[in-house]
Amino acid sequence: MLDLCAFYAPRGITPEEIRRMSVHDRAVLRVGRARWYEETRLLTAAGVAMAFAGPEKEGAHGEE
Repeated sequence: MLDLCAFYAPRGITPEEIRRMSVHDRAVLRVGRARWYEETRLLTAAGVAMAFAGPEKEGAHGEE
């Protein structure tokens, strides 16, 4: 439960609120946190890929 408190406290859900939640509600928070981490990972990977790709050349999108 401390993992949820550490993640959600800065986002406005207090540890006391998490303690009072049912097991099912905490499971929903865990799924939401997992999705947040996965999306952050994908966005970071896309950003790194773009940084290494270098600048695009004019007409690279099939524009002539």
